Amino acid sequence: MLHSLASRIIFVGFIVSVNLICLSVLLLSASNSMISSFEWNAHRQKITEVVTETLSDLREAQAEERGYLLTTDPSFAKDFDDRVASALAKVNTLEQLVQDNPIQHERAQSLQVATNERLDTLIKQIALARQGRFDEARSRVIVGQGRVNMAIIAQKADEIRQTEQELLIAREATARAHATWNRNLVVGGCLIIVLLVNGLLYFVLNGMRRSVSQITRAMSDFGNGNRTVRVDARMGCTEFDILAHGYNTMAERLDAAMQAQEASDYKLLQANAELKRNNEAMELLGEMAHRLQAARTSSELSAIICAFVPRVLPGIPGALYTYNHTTNQLERIAHWGSHTPVGRDGLHPSSCWALRLGQSHSVNSPGGDVICQHVDSDICIYHCEPLFASGEVVGLLYLQSHVAEENRFRLVALVENIASALVNQNLQKDLLEQTIHDPLTGLYNRRYMEEALNAEIATASRNNTALSLIMADIDHFKRINDEFGHDAGDMVLRTFANEIQNSFRSNDIVCRFGGEEFLIITTYHPLNSLIQRVEELRLSLSRLELYYNGQALGKITMSFGVTTWDKSLPTETTAIIRKADAALYQAKKDGRDRIVVG
Repeated sequence: MLHSLASRIIFVGFIVSVNLICLSVLLLSASNSMISSFEWNAHRQKITEVVTETLSDLREAQAEERGYLLTTDPSFAKDFDDRVASALAKVNTLEQLVQDNPIQHERAQSLQVATNERLDTLIKQIALARQGRFDEARSRVIVGQGRVNMAIIAQKADEIRQTEQELLIAREATARAHATWNRNLVVGGCLIIVLLVNGLLYFVLNGMRRSVSQITRAMSDFGNGNRTVRVDARMGCTEFDILAHGYNTMAERLDAAMQAQEASDYKLLQANAELKRNNEAMELLGEMAHRLQAARTSSELSAIICAFVPRVLPGIPGALYTYNHTTNQLERIAHWGSHTPVGRDGLHPSSCWALRLGQSHSVNSPGGDVICQHVDSDICIYHCEPLFASGEVVGLLYLQSHVAEENRFRLVALVENIASALVNQNLQKDLLEQTIHDPLTGLYNRRYMEEALNAEIATASRNNTALSLIMADIDHFKRINDEFGHDAGDMVLRTFANEIQNSFRSNDIVCRFGGEEFLIITTYHPLNSLIQRVEELRLSLSRLELYYNGQALGKITMSFGVTTWDKSLPTETTAIIRKADAALYQAKKDGRDRIVVG
């Protein structure tokens, strides 16, 4: 009986061994398939990252080239060569990565050609700028071909990324199907082993029914999903003890394998969800970046920020501050995520630890870190992110919540885009100021005057309202330059410009017409009151006692020609300017230091 039992148990063991070997081979095959799937997914993710980084490097190179052309400051293009080299390297790497896919490989080669062409254009324009040929370089930019090329490049990159995303989704479905098949295979194999063992032991070991029943129940429970069930290793029979031990070992390994499989499936789902969220965030950031670069005013920038930031960082209220160099204050230009304004209207740089330290500053729990002075006393969780450009503060991003780790990359990209937009807007403001203001006196220049006068004449003609023009000229100004030097003359011009500016309303337009001549556009009414105001200005100017290097400049006077526009005059600016100039000429002819109405 013992021999028969042993032989049959050996037979059962043989059958079980064969099944276990088959299961092991299948599990090994499934494991290799999963590893291959992970490697394949990592490869596709690498392709997506390389495409994104190539676009980022290309845009950074273009931004630095535009900054250099706009400001003529070489520091704006200090990283240009590195960006170009990085973009070239990445687009070449992309071409190597997609060689396994003919369609993607063709797209990568097309993207490589477009990128090389765009970089070649940027390099040529930078080369012109470095030779001092800024006007020629800017004229190339104004043509607008760069925007078209960038749009083509972005389209090609999006096609590659979209295809990779579709491949990832298809591979994920295949991996999920394989996982289901492997799970069914393992359960089926276990059931076969149970049937074989039970069938043989039913005839051979009827006296050991209790042990067989115990093993059967354990295996049945395991097959039904209870992977924690184990068999008592002490069953009173050496053979069954060995069988129990083998079962327990097998159950533990299968349990471990299934846990690993479930963990892998979960990680794959998490990675895919995270990738999807990241792609959506990058698309939002890309849309926001395009709009930020096109914004011309603070209100437009504020509207863009309020529209996109809550979508990039959902559920996090916050505010954006921009640095004002004149007042040395940070002024709030946007807030979102709350029915009441978030953060204070303005704050001093020293009141924020992020600006003091030059890095992010977060308080994630009450008493977890020092609180910034600008934060309200009832706020105990917040995040401050300083915005820097070329080592200088351009703004502050204040978030009234904790920023989770998975949102860090969004925050970094958001900060870079907003900082770049603020720098771009500041450059535009500076360029506009330089375009419409006289650098010596700070008054509007002649170019702005002509545009403003056209608009004012159109308004007066349309609304039948009053419009007056005052032409003023400093008397004997050449004497000041000849006797005391041009620096003294510049000081007189600045002083008189300030007096004239302060004598008129904020909505009046005071311009430096040229040399020592000034022109004022005003809607002051009636004419008698305007003449009285000009007379007060003339008297106050004649009473000024001006000194330069300790020398008295003597009495300095100014002559004025006043005229008004009516519908009898043409709408061209030259007619009313000529009329005011004629009145000024008459005042000069009559002896200077007087007012003549023309």
